[in-house]
Amino acid sequence: MSYTTGEIAKLCGVSVRTVQFYDGKGLLKPESLSEGGRRLYDENGLKTLQTIYMYKNLGLSLTEIGNLLSDGLDADGSLLNVLSVKEIALKNELEENKVRLDGIRALKKHISEGRAIPAEKFYDIRTVMEKNRKLRLLYAIMGAIAVVSVIAEISFIVLWAVLGIWLPFAIGMPCVCVSMAVLTAMYYKNVSFVCRECGKEFKPSLAKVFFAPHTPRTRRFRCPHCGCKRYHYETFGDI
Repeated sequence: MSYTTGEIAKLCGVSVRTVQFYDGKGLLKPESLSEGGRRLYDENGLKTLQTIYMYKNLGLSLTEIGNLLSDGLDADGSLLNVLSVKEIALKNELEENKVRLDGIRALKKHISEGRAIPAEKFYDIRTVMEKNRKLRLLYAIMGAIAVVSVIAEISFIVLWAVLGIWLPFAIGMPCVCVSMAVLTAMYYKNVSFVCRECGKEFKPSLAKVFFAPHTPRTRRFRCPHCGCKRYHYETFGDI
């Protein structure tokens, strides 16, 4: 059975211009010409067009498609090699797009929270994401130490108040105080602040950090760079 350009295009769900394009590139050859000079394609032509369309949807280039079509009996092995390369490329692209998507989400959150973006240098959103990850890890470690300390403190008090056993309290409470001091030192060592006005990072003194009004993620200071006195955001400190 023979098909005209329009018929083969309709059967494959593509436009006539697409068929003409592949024909012009030498990928799709007509079986014959009609008396009026119309290009006619047979079943092999239909299968070839379907194959080209499938390869194109998989992201193969016209050069790769042409090479596969000319390989004949070796087409399956060649296709496997091409698809393996494409698979690796797509995996890498997916990873890159995931990083971009995470960056977009982080930047949107950064802006929605009113944080300034430094204008004097390239803003590396990956750095922000990495700092946020480290800050979450720091919070998790500090939270675990704090929970253990509180449980121990309550246990010591109960033993003394209810059972009259005072020795664990006498030994344990200094240890709890030491753990609180360790938490404070850990927090101060690893956390700095980003000015909401100028976007620069700074680290106030321990006394200022300890006594400053605060929310779960911000503390109120005067920025040493621009003088802005606001609630500035915590970040994992590099300074």
